[in-house]
Amino acid sequence: MASIKDVAKKAGVSVNTVSRVLNNRGYLSQKTIEAVNKAIEELNYIPNQIARNLFKQKTNIVGVIVPDVSHPFFAKMVKEIDEALHEKNYKMLLYNTTDSSDKELESLRMLQENKVDGIIIGSHSLDIDVYNNINLPIVALDKYLTKTIPVVSANHIQGGELVANHLLQYDCQKVLQVIGYSKVKTPSNERHYTFEKIMKDHNVECINYELEWNQFNFKDYIKVSNEILDVYPDIDGIFAVDLVAATIMRTAWDRGISIPNDLKVVGYDGTTIADVVYPPLPTVKQPYSEIATTCVEVLDNLINKQENSKLHYRIDVHLE
Repeated sequence: MASIKDVAKKAGVSVNTVSRVLNNRGYLSQKTIEAVNKAIEELNYIPNQIARNLFKQKTNIVGVIVPDVSHPFFAKMVKEIDEALHEKNYKMLLYNTTDSSDKELESLRMLQENKVDGIIIGSHSLDIDVYNNINLPIVALDKYLTKTIPVVSANHIQGGELVANHLLQYDCQKVLQVIGYSKVKTPSNERHYTFEKIMKDHNVECINYELEWNQFNFKDYIKVSNEILDVYPDIDGIFAVDLVAATIMRTAWDRGISIPNDLKVVGYDGTTIADVVYPPLPTVKQPYSEIATTCVEVLDNLINKQENSKLHYRIDVHLE
């Protein structure tokens, strides 16, 4: 395998000159640049990326931490973030914490040890002090971490309004919304506050059913669906994320409950699940591409020590 010394010898220049060409540093004649690049190509020289990163103090790697990559929302979000990072010349290092504080802490330590340029965090199972002590640019994905870490999310207030108005159009009188674990500080809670307020303003009874911590799998959702339909047999409207909404629809079908005639169900997220269920599931579609692009742009500004215009970026949603 060729070394940088071999390249320098073949190009007839010094090792320092080859290094300057590789790192695009300082003035060099076009003739010298072409000679070095030709030697690199002929010798099939592969630069030591670790050494180059240490020299530049930049790795072009961004860490992404999510609680469950198998969840449709995070699966879609990770794909879009990867594409947005690629557009900015970054590579992604992905960590899946399964909402374990130990795994999240380990992920943060590993990312710092690997000298990543920045982190996008979509999980939050650690104390705030942990995030305050990380000496890296951080952007939060749909989570509140600290008062100084920028957050990017969908406009959940708008989302809650869209769902509420949709169910009101069908004259629903008793509705239930399935909400996430309330101790997790996330902008997504805003859709539930908004939904409940609008329903109460229109004298519609609104029941909040809170999922337990780590309820992420299909068997859990089947149990939740049965419990909801057993305890609240007279509800005529349900609001939940796509996966839960689709599970409730299946459970209702097994019980002979007609959707949407007997029970109106509205989803949230706009994942592929909403596209394949029958009858069709009305859902608030999260703007995955725009959220990902904004996360990467905000992080890139932090990495390059440029100021961002605000701390919370809300991207508009729509009901499909």
